Amino acid sequence: MSRTLPKTEDRQKSRLYQFLMEDIREDLLLECELLMLSFATGIQDAAAWPDYSCFASNQTGNTLFLAIGVAGLTRNAYSFPNIGVSLSLFLAGGFIMGQLGNYVGVRRRLWLLLSNLIQTLCVFGALIIQHRWPIKRDGPAALSVIALLAFSSGGQVAMSRSLKITEITTAMATAAFIDVVIDPDLGKLKNRLRNRRVMFLIMLTAGCFVGAFAQREINSNFPILLCALGKALVGVAMLFNRPIKQSRSPASSMESLKV
Repeated sequence: MSRTLPKTEDRQKSRLYQFLMEDIREDLLLECELLMLSFATGIQDAAAWPDYSCFASNQTGNTLFLAIGVAGLTRNAYSFPNIGVSLSLFLAGGFIMGQLGNYVGVRRRLWLLLSNLIQTLCVFGALIIQHRWPIKRDGPAALSVIALLAFSSGGQVAMSRSLKITEITTAMATAAFIDVVIDPDLGKLKNRLRNRRVMFLIMLTAGCFVGAFAQREINSNFPILLCALGKALVGVAMLFNRPIKQSRSPASSMESLKV
């Protein structure tokens, strides 16, 4: 018995290692996971704007508001520190998580699980800060919440873009709207790329409405909680993504022929 147990443990460790090192395939489950992240993004931005006068994901809007504010046209309608922190931490999240993904492997299950875990913990961290301290537009607590949400968003967009499913960016809607209306196969019954774009826009918009009404009807913490739970759900789902089938190398095929 003492000899067989180590072998069993080694096999289990080997299977776990192989499972984590698998590159996941592009399929319906992966599309659904990205769509859920799009939904969570909509909730998050709809919740961030009323409290902090900036977006956590929509950096196009933040860049525009920054320019308008510098021109003196806002009359203190926006918070420059909040916008600056959101933009810089979004880029930091994209850079750090994107480059780590390049090193580990952008489709490797281990990296996708780790990346999503970090993103989820950031959102839960923002929720804890909001719950612990009074919500104000300006101040250290506000900047901390924005920093965590923006870093999470940057990491999420870097992850989704690295997967090369360009129709589901999980954050930016402008290009998706145009890509839908200029699609030469827009009217065809079977059009997977169009369907991806349309579903992305539906989920992002639905998330915005859910976040806005949750903010109005319940409180500011509830939409952030929904966002965190959505990302956690995606993390669990990633345990069930199927791997890319590995084709045998020419050398192994020759060896099998010899046998």
